[in-house]
Amino acid sequence: MKKLLLILLAPLLMGAIGFAVGWALMPRPQQAAGLSTQQPARGGTSYVMPLGRFTIQVLQPERILHVVIDMDVFIADAASFERLGDAQGRARLRDATIAATSDLAETLLWTAPGQAVQIDQQALADQIVLKLNSSLPAVRSARINELQTQTVPRSN
Repeated sequence: MKKLLLILLAPLLMGAIGFAVGWALMPRPQQAAGLSTQQPARGGTSYVMPLGRFTIQVLQPERILHVVIDMDVFIADAASFERLGDAQGRARLRDATIAATSDLAETLLWTAPGQAVQIDQQALADQIVLKLNSSLPAVRSARINELQTQTVPRSN
């Protein structure tokens, strides 16, 4: 009888322990998809939308430049934030940002061998926002959280 009781109670007890541990380890819900207000560089309250990290590869005649950028963009108002906050809007914003950054990466700013390390991040963020404003006017400013560059010799 004791064995039968132990066999029946052990799974119930382990289930309760698993539920409690799962509840403790579950990430807490944050604000809705990055819905936080901060002060962007140009003033005024905007909504922050993190775009995450993306890598751009710039092919040059004698070397390959890898650029890793982690950035956030500031959206003008709540309605625009909600419109761009869903999966389709966020993908559109991220694709436009990657396209703008890759266009900038292929300009003369990136071609000098020693210049890739000395990039002014705020100036680069402002140039990305200028390119984004043609297709997404709700983007007010951007902040580059991390910028890494690495040059690799090109093998022919």
